[in-house]
Amino acid sequence: MDLNATLLGQMIAFGLFVWFCWKFVWPPLLTAMEERAKKIEQGLKDSEASAKKIVEAEEESKKMLAKAKSEAKQIMDNAKAQSEKIVDESKSKATEEKERIVGSAQAEIEKEVVNAKKSLEKDFSSNVMSAVKKIVSKEVASNDYQQTIDKSLNEFRK
Repeated sequence: MDLNATLLGQMIAFGLFVWFCWKFVWPPLLTAMEERAKKIEQGLKDSEASAKKIVEAEEESKKMLAKAKSEAKQIMDNAKAQSEKIVDESKSKATEEKERIVGSAQAEIEKEVVNAKKSLEKDFSSNVMSAVKKIVSKEVASNDYQQTIDKSLNEFRK
C-alpha cells in the first residue's frame, strides 16, 4: 500500500473533522446531556418528595378522620345524655303534676263527700221531722205510722 496524497488529505480532513466536532459539537451535546441528567435527577427527587407528601397527607387524613369520628361520637353521646336528662326531667315533672292533680281531686272529692253528707243529714233530719209532725198531727193508728214512715223513706231515697 502506498501512502499517497489522497490518504494524507483524508487523514488531515478527518483530523480537522474530529477537532471541529471536539471544539464545537461535543460541548453543546455534553451540556444538553448534563442538563437532561439534571432534569431527570430533579424529577426523581420531586417524585420522591411528592410520594413522601402523599404518605404524610394520607396519615394526616387518617388522623383527621379518627378525630372527626371521635368528635362525632362525643357529640352523639352528649346528645343522648341530654335527651335522657330531658326525658327524666319531663317524667319527674309529669309525676309531680299527676300527684298534684290527684291530690287536688282527692281533696275536692272529700269536700264533695262532706257536703253530700251534710246535705243528706239535713234532708234526713228534715224528712224525719216532717214524718214526726205528720204522725203527731194526725194521731193515727199504728198502721198509719208505718205507712207514713215508709213514704218518708221513699221520698228520702229519691
